[in-house]
Amino acid sequence: MHFLKKPWFIPTLFTLIILTVGGFFIGSLINKKEPIAADDIRSRLESMYGGTVDRISLAGGVYKAEMTRGGADYSAEIDATTGSVLSLFQTGEVKKEIPNILSEAKVKEIIAGKYSGIAERISLNTSGKTPVYEVKMKKDPKFTNLTIDAIGGKIISETVKETTGKNALITQEQAIKIALGQIKREIVDEVDDFSYVKTDDGGYYLIEIDTKDNREATFQIHAISGKIMTVSWAGD
Repeated sequence: MHFLKKPWFIPTLFTLIILTVGGFFIGSLINKKEPIAADDIRSRLESMYGGTVDRISLAGGVYKAEMTRGGADYSAEIDATTGSVLSLFQTGEVKKEIPNILSEAKVKEIIAGKYSGIAERISLNTSGKTPVYEVKMKKDPKFTNLTIDAIGGKIISETVKETTGKNALITQEQAIKIALGQIKREIVDEVDDFSYVKTDDGGYYLIEIDTKDNREATFQIHAISGKIMTVSWAGD
């Protein structure tokens, strides 16, 4: 190891270290990939997911994009050098704007011109191809469910149900009270529907109750004895 004592050894060693480190640094600069252009990332996302990219930005080697697809908003993160999608998640629904839709006041005018009774509920349903108003009208001892075109005002369907039978000893209000007594008060949302079904032994009530946890309970209650004949649950 006599060469360690040579006066030229230390300067030579430092020179080699500097050259090695410099070589690695220059090599990393040469091999470093440039980020893919934002327009190319936009095109890739729209091609992959069939949506529309509204905004895109680059930070820390990652593109962040906001896009709309299938009536919903999404947020995505993409590796800027490889183009790989790192994450994609839905951020919200897009509300559909329906032009020329009738107001509830206009629907009430249409109903008043053709029906007597009280409109207990009017709700707009836009889930189908054509938006419709669903109307529940009450006139003792019957109620009528109507489906009305929300743009043209045409009555599409009409369903009439009896609410009380001639021989019933239990009233509609009593039957509803019996059904509500079977569910914890704090989770009850509303009585969604009720009807009377005529049978040879006095008939029965069908009562549908919605709960706050998105379920629906249907009770079948005998119209003379008040006995709960069946209970069924549907929903989440």
